[in-house]
Amino acid sequence: MLGDSRHLPRLCLTAVAGLLALAGSAQAASTNCNVYASGGYANCLSLGNPIAEQVKAFHTSGLPYRFQLSRFSDGARWGYWQYSNLDYHVFHLALAGTWTAQVDNLGSGSPSAYYVEMQ
Repeated sequence: MLGDSRHLPRLCLTAVAGLLALAGSAQAASTNCNVYASGGYANCLSLGNPIAEQVKAFHTSGLPYRFQLSRFSDGARWGYWQYSNLDYHVFHLALAGTWTAQVDNLGSGSPSAYYVEMQ
């Protein structure tokens, strides 16, 4: 019974363990990735089991650009998306395994910087 004080320490420990498990599963990583023009995809950032990602070009000389996620363990790809603006582009994901964010600079700036974040 929940009102029984004998079970209170066990309930508190269970609640604390659950909160620690949730806090431990939250992960995020971000970087500014410099990518040379016409060099193909550059690996920018890797993260296991991502749930979201966002990408942004910092300067018009890095436009247009392509973005994709790659899982090297089996050759899987997610994307590509091509952008010609300086906006943040956000995707919500549910991908298993370790994925690497890749940017392909199709612009004239060499190198151009891109912001990449994965959660």
